[in-house]
Formats: sequence, C-alpha cells, structure tokens
Amino acid sequence: MTLKSYVLMCALAFSAVLSANPLALPEYTREVKLTFATPEAAKEAKLTLLPLPAGKHFAFSTRWDDSNPKHARMAELLAKHGFKGTFFLVARDDKFYDETLPLLTRKGHSVGNHTLNHPNLATLIPNEVSRQILQNRAEYEARTNQPVNAFVLPYCAYKNGSDSLSPLRIGEALYRSGELGSPEYFPNLEEEYGLPAGSWSVSSLFSIDDRHPSAERFDSEIEKRLKSMKPGDYFHATLGLHTWQDDKGFETLDGIFAKYANRPDWWYCNENEYNAYRYAAQHTRIEKRVEGNRAIFLLAGPTPAALGSDTPLWAAVTPATADGKTRVRLPHTLAMPEKIDLVVTNGSDLVKPKKFPAVAVSLQMNLEEERVTLTLANQGKLPLTNVTVAFRLPLLITTDERVPRKSAELIAPGSTVTYSVNFTEQRKTALYQCGRLFAAAEVDFELDEKPQRLWVATTDELPQFAEAVPRDTALALGPLPPESFTPELLAAASNPQESLSNWEPLKAGEWNLPYLVQIPKKEKEQVAVALTFRAEAAIDGWKLHVGSRDVLGVYLNGSRIEVKSLPERIKALKGLNRLVVLYKANGGPHMISVSKGSNPNLPVEFVQQ
Repeated sequence: MTLKSYVLMCALAFSAVLSANPLALPEYTREVKLTFATPEAAKEAKLTLLPLPAGKHFAFSTRWDDSNPKHARMAELLAKHGFKGTFFLVARDDKFYDETLPLLTRKGHSVGNHTLNHPNLATLIPNEVSRQILQNRAEYEARTNQPVNAFVLPYCAYKNGSDSLSPLRIGEALYRSGELGSPEYFPNLEEEYGLPAGSWSVSSLFSIDDRHPSAERFDSEIEKRLKSMKPGDYFHATLGLHTWQDDKGFETLDGIFAKYANRPDWWYCNENEYNAYRYAAQHTRIEKRVEGNRAIFLLAGPTPAALGSDTPLWAAVTPATADGKTRVRLPHTLAMPEKIDLVVTNGSDLVKPKKFPAVAVSLQMNLEEERVTLTLANQGKLPLTNVTVAFRLPLLITTDERVPRKSAELIAPGSTVTYSVNFTEQRKTALYQCGRLFAAAEVDFELDEKPQRLWVATTDELPQFAEAVPRDTALALGPLPPESFTPELLAAASNPQESLSNWEPLKAGEWNLPYLVQIPKKEKEQVAVALTFRAEAAIDGWKLHVGSRDVLGVYLNGSRIEVKSLPERIKALKGLNRLVVLYKANGGPHMISVSKGSNPNLPVEFVQQ
C-alpha cells in the first residue's frame, strides 16, 4: 500500500464513525454541557469527534523492541525533546524489572507486548500463540500498574509460506487477549488478522538504521509522509525498532529529535494513547437533548480502563458556542486503575493477591466438564463495585462469545460470587489438542471508589504426542560438509524402497506446527531431511509445501524436482512415497509438508521408516 493510500484509508476510517464497539469493551456514559448564543443554535448544535486532538494532523510515536537495558537511555532522550516511546518487552530477569522497567513508564512513555519469549508466532501451535501473547500482557500490566493495549510481532512475522490460516490464528489470539493495535510495516493487518472493522489500529512504521541512525533518512521518511497528505488529512507514523545505537548513534538521534520537536500540528503520543484515542473516537456514540440555549451531549463509549489510556477525546462543535469555541476537549470522567495485580491459581483453593489482600479468588478451567469458573470472595470491610469480568481463554476453547463477559454492580463484604462460562466446544484436531494453556479472567472493579484491576489466571498442559505428520516423522542425515551430499545420493535416498538405516530421527521443535521440521545449526554445513508418506492410489494433484529459505535441492521418488510455486503440484505413487530436501544447516523451523488441499496443517499420512 502506498503512503497516499494509507492516508486515504485513515481518512475514510473517520468519515463514517463505527459506533458498534466491535470488541464489546465495557462502557460508561458522561455528559458534556455546552451553552450557545440562542436556543435555535443549541437545537442545531452538532458534536463531531475528531480523529486526532484539536489542531493536530500528524500523530508521531516511537517503538522500541525487546527488553534491552539501553531502553532507559532512549526513554530519557525522548523525554528531553517532548517525544514519547512505547517499549515492547519480552520476559526478562529481576535486574531489568527492578532497574530499567520503572524508567519506561514515566514521562509519558508506555510498555507494549512483544510476547513472552520472542518466538516466530507463525511457526507455533495455536495454544502457544495465545499463551505467548496473553500471559505477557497480564504479567507486564501487573509489574507496571499500567494497562497494555499495544502489541508488535516478533521478527515482524505473521505469515508462514502457504499456511493461509497462520495470520488468522494470531489475530484470534490478539482479539482474545484484548490488544488494540500495533505499529508494523503492514497496513492491512486488521483484515489479514480477520478482526472486526474498526477494532485494530495501525501506524506507518519506518526505521533509519538501528545501529547507525541517519538524519537524512529520517528527513526523507517524514517528507514522504507529509507530502502524501492533503489539507484535512491526518497521519500516524512510528519510528523504530531497536535501541542498538552507540554513543554516536544517540547523538544523531538527539539532533533529530531537537529538529522535529515542538511542532504545533504534531501529536507526540505513545502507542497506547493512540490506540485508545482511535478506538474511542470511532466507537463512542453521541446523543443530545436541549434545555433552552444549552445543548447537553451524552457520550456512551468504552471506559478508560478498557481502552488502556485515559487520553481525552476532542470534538468539533457547530455552530460555535456562546464563548466562541469550535473545538472542545472531552476528558474521561472515570480514572485509570490505581493498581493491577496477577495471581495464578490451580484448583478450587482461594488465593489472596498481594496488592488486594481483602479479596480471595480462584479460576478453574475444567476441560472434561467444558467449563471455566471464576470464584471471587470479598473478605474485606468495603464493597467491590462496578465489577466487570472478561474471560480470556486459549484457542483450544470456543464459547458463545469470543471474549465472554460478566458484570455486577456490587459484591458486598463477606459475600462470594461465582461466574461460569460453558464451552460451546473444544477444537478436537491434533493442532489444538496440545500445548501449554494459559487462561485468565481480567477483573476490573472499584474499591473505595478507586478503579483497580486483578488478573486471575490458571494453567494446564496438553502433551504433544508424536503424530503421523512431518514434524514427528522426519529423518535427517547430517549436518555434514557440503561434499558429503551428491545428487546421486539424494536421489537414491528419495526412493521409498531405499534403506535409511544411517539416518537419525530429527528432533521435533517444541510446540511447532505439524508441518515444520527443526533444522539443526552448524556453520558451513548441510543437512538432508527425508519424509515418507503414503497414498492409497496414484494421485496427480497433491500439494507440496517447501519454503525456499536455505533449500538447496528437492527430490521425490528417485528424481530431483523443481519447486516453482508454493504449494507445488506433485504426483504421488500408490503406496509409499519419499521426499528428500537438502538444507543449509542454518537452524530454525522450516516448512515441509504434503497435503491434499492448500492447508499444510492438514498433511497426508506420514510414516517413519
């Protein structure tokens, strides 16, 4: 997508406000009272939410990935010039949490979600995708006492060869986790993730060389974006990605930020603020009543806690108010959570969170009875009020709502409430019936009229059994020096009648998808992978899925074949067939599968010989 198309897309997104609240976030109402010169003017008055704060046409934010201690230096430099950063973090050690993390949530900065361990999500089974995203969000919210609504992909990767369902699995995990947007290189992620219209925020991401930043390149990237805008357009751009700069690099950034600071039509925001503003502006509904020369507007929209930021909305008002205003600021009237905590429970025993000792909770996920149950006991002296619960469940489970929600106006002292959600089904395919499970109830409530949040989680694990799939049946020869592999050897090995007695089973990658084999790593060497599969009859039209990365040759049933497309149409013999692929031994998961249709996750029957 061109920059011009990106600007047009942004403009269209606000030309028709989407008021349906597609994520069903908890809502509240607030009144805005405006006085006009005459009763007639009050009757004609309209309030139109603005896509950016008043006077701003260019939203600018910065993205910094991974849990790098140098983030602290970047945070200080950004704040010096009035810029803000969102630091997208993975799990790290106590030293980072104690010394660096507190510096990343001050002076307007925020923390974002970059998964627990930085895996390529496109290579993982669905339950692990869900766990990597949801658990990281809950843990960092509890560590920082700040909501997290922004997410970025490890390796900027969400596709995997011909697996067209990979982006949809990631999108479903993001929907269930409660994230609202991401600054990425891909402008159509909402559609590719399969998310509802208006639910996912994007930004125009650019980099100027993480190790040796270039002021000229920054100028060029900004100029391209500004030139693509017409009067009335707005834009969101994000600088990234890593804090790998040396002293000279930080000096260059210092000069860049000084040059671009204090621009009156720029909104210097972090990603959480932008995501919250955008969602609220698109999904806040407005009604009006008139009392004399006063128009009273009733705004119904998501709570700031649900949005992840209390950034005020702005609106255009026509005609002008009695005191001449044509733009009005619309602050939230609810506060953000004062504290956020996380407890992991197993079984029915109630656990007291450290930050909320007057509350005791448990979360049970019963796969046999197909039900998840939250128990919440108020053991304190004050009531819990305005309680909302969002059940965020692993992808194994389906329910009537993608994110089931419960609520209560009050839980009195000494009382215990139980909320249960029944599964509509468990996905029974092998793809979903394995992995580490992480389920959580996101509980928002008020205690002594102060908003709070408590994550109540539970874990389980379904073992990864060996299956008749490439991941679990692959054999390997090597890694060995390149001269060890001749075309004659590889062609012979691909004959299904040939013995592979000197080949070894290839170790399966933990929680990898069924069509991925884990290639060992050894510099300047190669490895051959053999897979044997069965056909009930001779078939012309099965699909071969072999990614091009590190592939040096592909052999099938005694002959070398050329893979020109993905997937490649092949002929299978009746009985056993054998595929041999030669790789550079560069390590990592690689796609290799044969399927009847286009989905590599539904392979034909593979056997280990």
